[in-house]
Amino acid sequence: MSNIPEARRILIEALEDETPHEHIREALKLLDRKQPAFRAARSIKALTDAQKAEARRLRADGMPVNSIARKLGTNHGRVSEDCAPEAL
Repeated sequence: MSNIPEARRILIEALEDETPHEHIREALKLLDRKQPAFRAARSIKALTDAQKAEARRLRADGMPVNSIARKLGTNHGRVSEDCAPEAL
C-alpha cells in the first residue's frame, strides 16, 4: 500500500546519508499501489476513430479539453486519453 508521506521522510533522510541506496529501496516499496478490489463498469463509451481525429484536431487548434468533451458528448477523461502526446 502506498504511503507518500513516509516515503518522502525516508528520501529526505537518504539525502543526509552517505550510502542512500537502502533508504531509496525502502521508500520505493511505499510508492507501489495495489489494484482496487472493485472497479465500476465504464459508463461512457470509448470515442470512435472519427471522434478521436476530431478531438485531436480541435486540441491542436487550442480548444480546451473540457470544451472538446462537451462538443463530442463525452467526458474530459476520454478526450484527454486520446489527445495525449503518446496517443497522437
